[in-house]
Amino acid sequence: MTTLFDKLPEKEGLLDQDVIVNGSDGNIRIIREFESSNASVGLFDFDGTLSDERIGWPNLMVAVNASFLVALTNPHMDYKKAVNYVIQDIEKTIGIPTYMQMKNLGTLIAGNGYKGGPIDPLLFKNVYNDTLIAMVESRHKHIKNRGGNVQDLLIPGALDLLKAIQVYLKDGIYLASGSDVDAVVESIENLGLSEYFPRERIAGAGSLGPEDDAKEAVIQKLLNEKGYEANQLVTFGDGVPEIYYTYVAGGVSVGVLTRDESHYEGRGHFTVIQKEERLRRAGAHIIVNNPYQNVEKLIEILKKGYRSN
Repeated sequence: MTTLFDKLPEKEGLLDQDVIVNGSDGNIRIIREFESSNASVGLFDFDGTLSDERIGWPNLMVAVNASFLVALTNPHMDYKKAVNYVIQDIEKTIGIPTYMQMKNLGTLIAGNGYKGGPIDPLLFKNVYNDTLIAMVESRHKHIKNRGGNVQDLLIPGALDLLKAIQVYLKDGIYLASGSDVDAVVESIENLGLSEYFPRERIAGAGSLGPEDDAKEAVIQKLLNEKGYEANQLVTFGDGVPEIYYTYVAGGVSVGVLTRDESHYEGRGHFTVIQKEERLRRAGAHIIVNNPYQNVEKLIEILKKGYRSN
């Protein structure tokens, strides 16, 4: 299956050496030149960029996909072999709509001796989403039972960033997620972020066609329907789609390095190093480590832009 991973800008425009922003303790690095003096509207990814609610998602997707692969192949595939297959597949497709990932899983199953009726990727997607929702609910319950605040599930510094962005970008911000839109809206409310992202500014799976990408859809809406120029857009995200589609459109993007956390990091899968490489290849202009420790410096550099000459 051809994905956006096959058409990334790769090393196009990368600086010969990262530029560490002064006063950022090494946490903010410029990796491409950018001009953002006209910036007025923002786009945020959700999971891994603002929220840790779904951290550990690779464990769930690997388990669900491997189980379907074992159960539906003929003869039944060895579980360890199935796990290796799905890890490779997920890493190749991180960030594309979940439905499309499950469509790919269906192709893999069909190619390994499946003898049943038509394969419906939506079934696989719904099972995975159900486990994801259950995990989030469990985390919320655990925090409340020990007297904590669900805002503890926000990426550290996320609230400080959103407050600063509200001042910096006069036309406000939008949010787009690969997760189902109803679950995202509920999360936004639970995390106390509704003042930043009213319902009409949130897009996710379920609000579009099953194969449509919410990040691409929001960017196209801003440019084609709302009338924004590309140089007015600033995007924050930890995934390939939001970074890539912003780069192609001509906006500025901030790649956010957060951990996905899984049982497979020790085997070299779903690591922060791999995430940074994906963000570089996708077209990020800035990389932020340990989000968000230096919000003032981040806003300052976004206002100034960067040219190497």
